[in-house]
Amino acid sequence: MKKLLVWIVFVLLLGGCADQSVFETLSDQPDAQVMAPMRQLQVTLPNEASAPTLQSEETGKLYLCDGYTLSIQTMNAGDLDATLRMLTGFGKDQLTVMTTEKHGIKRHDCVWSAAGEGGDHVARAVILDDGNYHYAVTVMADFATAGDLTDTWKSILDTVGFSDTD
Repeated sequence: MKKLLVWIVFVLLLGGCADQSVFETLSDQPDAQVMAPMRQLQVTLPNEASAPTLQSEETGKLYLCDGYTLSIQTMNAGDLDATLRMLTGFGKDQLTVMTTEKHGIKRHDCVWSAAGEGGDHVARAVILDDGNYHYAVTVMADFATAGDLTDTWKSILDTVGFSDTD
């Protein structure tokens, strides 16, 4: 009788141990985010920049022009400081950034100089921010020739915009 009573108590105690586990699914892949479509960037390129010298999805397009380079890149928006660091090597607090807005699109202009392997360089960048992406156009030249390229760079960077806005 004692054995039967021990078995009944044991069965009752184990009966409350039903497997009610809740499992959470973990993955290395982030959830797919809904991304807005990229806009069509419009830039009037100089005649010597007819085809990109380098082109990739990660780095954009690089054109070798007469005495300077021109690059076009698209990055995720949201952190202007990170975009500026990627383009210039300097943070927003280390640059003078001129910001204007037209048709809901922010335009950030900046100029910087840097020492490189081949000598000092001067560069200028325009970043268009539509809230989803940063569209960057950068021109860079050797310090000795950059002054002669001011008008050329101005004419190129003044054309930076989107095909669906003025």
